[in-house]
Amino acid sequence: MKLHVLGSGTAIPHPARGASGYALVEDGVACLIECGPGSTRRWPAAGIDFASARLIVVTHHHVDHCCDLPAVLFGRNVPEPPVRTPLALLGPESHGAHVAAIEAMYGRWVADRGGAREVVSMRDGDAYEAGPFRVDARVMLHSPGALGVRVTAGGRSLAFSGDSGPCDALVELCRGADLALLECSYPAARDVARHLTTKTAAEVAVRADVSRLALTHFYPECDDVDVEAEVRAAGYRGALHLAEDGDVLQVG
Repeated sequence: MKLHVLGSGTAIPHPARGASGYALVEDGVACLIECGPGSTRRWPAAGIDFASARLIVVTHHHVDHCCDLPAVLFGRNVPEPPVRTPLALLGPESHGAHVAAIEAMYGRWVADRGGAREVVSMRDGDAYEAGPFRVDARVMLHSPGALGVRVTAGGRSLAFSGDSGPCDALVELCRGADLALLECSYPAARDVARHLTTKTAAEVAVRADVSRLALTHFYPECDDVDVEAEVRAAGYRGALHLAEDGDVLQVG
């Protein structure tokens, strides 16, 4: 299973980092995690198209994590005939209402006219399977109902924090995963509860006994510090990767 980093940044425009977007690919099937604005433009480089994208997981409904979802729904309807491969749209508890609002706004252009689409609202502890993937969800410390997910395929697993501050559920999500992908919004000096910093991300990884850690979702403030040095200073000693747009990582 390969992880493609489609966007390692945030809502703040950055010359090198797009908004949140990731893709796991196994046996030619893609599970998209987040669908931030502009993330879909990296699909072709990752070998992803509308037919291969079978799942889209949105961890929460902040715009920098889900703004390209209407574009995907629209794009599936543009070809003739339209794309009719199954598509599961996974998200937090309010996801059904979110997708319904998109449909109300854009009408028939984003409608599921062929019955190929399933909308799944996930609560803490829920699981969903499609194609080679299993997605397990936990509720994180961020906006109400925001999810972190563990995605498993081919015997390998990725734990992804979504947006979250440090919490027991995140530690449990990461424990035993082959790769933990954690947000790292700010430098250690920033006092914030509902995001991770270089310090708190390292502390979560240490508590979860993570052996392989990738950090992402960097706000521009992180450009001004040595992120790796701050992570090491907080006690994390395992393998560490600082994500950049276009990265491809093997999971496990």
